[in-house]
Amino acid sequence: MTKRKGFKFLSGAVLAGAIAVVAVTNGGCSAAAGAASGCSGLDVKATAQANVKAWADAVVALDGAATKVEGEWLGVCNKINADLGLDTSKTTAKDACGVLNAYIQADVQKGITLTLTVSPPSCKADVVLQANCEATCQASATCDAKANCTGGEVVVDCKGTCDAQCDVTEPSFMCNGTCKGECSASAAVQCMGECTGSCSAPMWTGTCDAGCTANFSGSCGGMCMGMCDGMNSTGSCAGKCTGMCSAKASGSCTATCMGMFTGGTCSGMCTGKCNVAAGAMCSGTCNGTCSYTPGMAMCSGQCHGTCTGMASPPTCTGQLNCMGSAECHGSCQAQAKAKLECAPAQVQLAIVGDAKLLASFQTHLDEIGGAFTGTLALQDVIGAVAGKTAATFSALGDIGASGAACVVSELTVAAHASASIQVSVSASATVSGKAS
Repeated sequence: MTKRKGFKFLSGAVLAGAIAVVAVTNGGCSAAAGAASGCSGLDVKATAQANVKAWADAVVALDGAATKVEGEWLGVCNKINADLGLDTSKTTAKDACGVLNAYIQADVQKGITLTLTVSPPSCKADVVLQANCEATCQASATCDAKANCTGGEVVVDCKGTCDAQCDVTEPSFMCNGTCKGECSASAAVQCMGECTGSCSAPMWTGTCDAGCTANFSGSCGGMCMGMCDGMNSTGSCAGKCTGMCSAKASGSCTATCMGMFTGGTCSGMCTGKCNVAAGAMCSGTCNGTCSYTPGMAMCSGQCHGTCTGMASPPTCTGQLNCMGSAECHGSCQAQAKAKLECAPAQVQLAIVGDAKLLASFQTHLDEIGGAFTGTLALQDVIGAVAGKTAATFSALGDIGASGAACVVSELTVAAHASASIQVSVSASATVSGKAS
């Protein structure tokens, strides 16, 4: 009798609760274009209407971002469907990922297991965009960001000298500091995140293309010496291999990976690339955000102190406690978060019992990680922005007929953004085996 095993999904920012599949959106097209004309008559010199404008711009930006992420899920689900010989004709993320979900649920019934761990790295919002936005809608021109910022930090976008921590986010940036993202170095290091390259003993969990010589448990793409689904084995194994694996070992092992190691954690020393969400010391190339303290040296990034030279207005990453500024600050933060710069996501995967599904997931792991990162980054901020009404801004002053018309027109866009991100949430549940 086959023992049934369920799929597991763990995340650094866990998707809350059981996720229901929502209605299909309009096929991935943004609703912003049709509503934009409804805000053309706003007077941005009036505080209340300026706040309406900032909110409307945030709604449009978030709708575009949500539509993009939904398109990423449509693309990756159809690519996996193609690898598996499934229907690739679906044109919405809900339907394409639904085809994949049916396949995965059939695997569940067979006792096949999948563990997908996604730890999205830190993302950096567009500080200049946020600062410029707040300059146009701030209820009080005398609001001091440095004096009134709580629950966060005051940063400026700097191109000059910085007297405190400097954060630089660029592809392949030479870093001698803390890297949040992928650090590439030639020397072996202790890697607390995802290791790509070589991994020494005592233990690793991931995929080694050369196999595992001791205490292996997982899927084996070569010869399995030991047990296959509980039966003695000296050959190929389509199910769970326990013992030794000659090639393409995906699971856990207590020996050095003698080949290329990918998609997992290394308890020994990692040589190659280390992808760390929380940040780790790096002396090499950082693909993500490199944080260092330059003293009074040049900084071309976000300065957490005083920047001498070209700089944006100070921006609070937490709550700005100035009278009447909460709506402006929240809307401008949302605009900035719609244009996040993110380091590569950490994705760790183990599938036992379906070599074809495992191979497809491994091929598209970066795309899966990118879609997860966008979904997790957007779902909360879209929910907060979409909940605004005309009464929210009327509390700041007279929004007039133009303000009321703008709010009405953008509520349609907000609803589209909410539906779009929920499709992505459902798609993320599908690839983790949760949706049914």
